[in-house]
Amino acid sequence: MTFKFEPIVLLWILGASVLAALIYIFLILKTDWIIDLLKIDQGFDDNRIELGNFNSEKIIMLALILIGGFLIIDYVPNFLQYTYLAFKKQVSESGLNHIEESTFSRPIDYFNWVIAGVNIVIGFLLLTNYHQIGKWIQQKEKPVGNI
Repeated sequence: MTFKFEPIVLLWILGASVLAALIYIFLILKTDWIIDLLKIDQGFDDNRIELGNFNSEKIIMLALILIGGFLIIDYVPNFLQYTYLAFKKQVSESGLNHIEESTFSRPIDYFNWVIAGVNIVIGFLLLTNYHQIGKWIQQKEKPVGNI
């Protein structure tokens, strides 16, 4: 996993694994104490969830917000990676780092770079205009005429 074996790397990996295991065990064994400390159980006396005034228009708006958020979250890392690769190619053909180039270099995929950018823009537009898009989707078809 590393280029040179160093004991400090092994200690970091071991320490992070032990810390994650301890947090997991603490969260499983001390759940009642955590619930009492954070007062999470207040207001949950019955198993029913009241949604109140949650009609189909609000469900559509919530779906638009979720879709826009997922588009942005899913495609920002790809867009940043392709941007970095394009920048790296523009700066130097041999790359920014002097480590063995064949293991780290990937060809720039302009098609996927554009797709990632378009999806980010669509996600942003969905997040900023969810109300207007929701109303547009909710429009009922008007009868054309009496036939």
